[in-house]
Amino acid sequence: MNVMIVDDEMIERKAMKKFIQESFSYIQVVGEAANGRVAIELANELKPDLILMDIKMPGIDGLEAIRQIRTQHPSIKFIMVSAFDSFQYAKEAMKEGVKEYILKPSKKEETLEAILRVCKEIEHEKLSESEATKQVNESKNISKQHLLTKIIQNDTTPEIKTLFYKLFPRVNSGFFQVFQASNTREIIDVLAKQSQYELIIKEQHADKVIVLFLTEKKAAHLIKADALTQARNITLTLKHVHIGIGHPYTDVEKLATSFQQASLSLAQLIQSTSVRYGFPILEADTSERTLQRLENELLTEIEAGRIEGALNQFNLFYDYHQKSENQLLQWAFKIKQILENQGIHLDDIKILETESKEQFIDLVTRFCNGVILKKAGNEIITKAKTYIHEHYIQSLSLEEVAAHIGLTPTYFTKIFKEQTKLTFIDYVTTYRIERAKELLNTTNLSLKEIAFDVGYKDPNYFSRVFKKIAKCSPKKYRHVQSDKGKSVPS
Repeated sequence: MNVMIVDDEMIERKAMKKFIQESFSYIQVVGEAANGRVAIELANELKPDLILMDIKMPGIDGLEAIRQIRTQHPSIKFIMVSAFDSFQYAKEAMKEGVKEYILKPSKKEETLEAILRVCKEIEHEKLSESEATKQVNESKNISKQHLLTKIIQNDTTPEIKTLFYKLFPRVNSGFFQVFQASNTREIIDVLAKQSQYELIIKEQHADKVIVLFLTEKKAAHLIKADALTQARNITLTLKHVHIGIGHPYTDVEKLATSFQQASLSLAQLIQSTSVRYGFPILEADTSERTLQRLENELLTEIEAGRIEGALNQFNLFYDYHQKSENQLLQWAFKIKQILENQGIHLDDIKILETESKEQFIDLVTRFCNGVILKKAGNEIITKAKTYIHEHYIQSLSLEEVAAHIGLTPTYFTKIFKEQTKLTFIDYVTTYRIERAKELLNTTNLSLKEIAFDVGYKDPNYFSRVFKKIAKCSPKKYRHVQSDKGKSVPS
């Protein structure tokens, strides 16, 4: 239990602290304050269970401090400590919920009994609160299991829909995954650590786990990418597991379809020898058709410029190919040709140099970046310029701006130079000097102040950079511009 002592007399605070430490092994004095203002600040920071509060203090007195603390932290208990045996003080203290009133100097037994009574009340409240929270959580878990069972059974009545939105008011989409593994507890433990979504878990038989994932996201392609990423990470962590994935749906009534898809996918995966996770094959399919379907889904993600989705689909595509390098190279040439026919320039991509899986992943990323650049055109660079213009006073890095617009630093460097004819550093420097010229023309700020205002901490370095670009020093530039202004006829 945590206690705070508030008294303007340091000797009184130290004596009370020593008394508490010697008398109570389970109480910790977490803070001391010499006046009401500090007490309010410390209470907000430390949130103690109990505060021993002196009444008479300079500035904010004890009663006013209690009023302000209770508005923010109504659960904190107070024991009032005072050298004044005044009924009015005691009456005011009781109105503010003070539990005990100790007179200074007090007998140790009286202080001990007062603290014990309040501690007992705090422990009782905590126990009651913990029990209430436990009951609420148990009730929610029962409701969630009931909800999951009804969804699986495709029995989404109006009452079930009402329950769903009561339990998950902010959820927009959901999808199922069905796991089969020899150790279902491992699955549940991994999900608890890795899943970014809210979920409901149901163990079925000794080797199967059904999970409904719920998210605020609406975009199906983003949710599918997350589902694939999570499934892949689990298969990398746990070796003997298969994961069937259902498609995401925004309508509660269609979540049963997602469960059916996940179950179908799991049955198909168990018969497969090369892939351990994925969405269902929804038609009577041959291995050749499966490969074509995976290739088409991968192409769709690349043509949309969705890097994460493309990489997830590539992992499935790669696994199904059983790591055949020749087939992958043929696929890469095919994709490059398709993209170039769409006007996407990929001359710098050397496919024959691609050998490892990591190099193929980089290739897919570069395909997507090419699509992004083609689709966005100058928009990406405009966005980068805007970010530079808004943050040029700060210490800007190429990596920071690249991350802001969603490109790799290497690719950003290339397209930025192509679009602006300047390197990133040259562009930032030129922009800073142009802003400096404006300040030299329109303000009376010192050169040191202007240097700071355009992102240079060293005025001497600023002057050298300015002279290199403007072909004269900042001082001379201001003088010349000032003379030009004076020569203009009125």
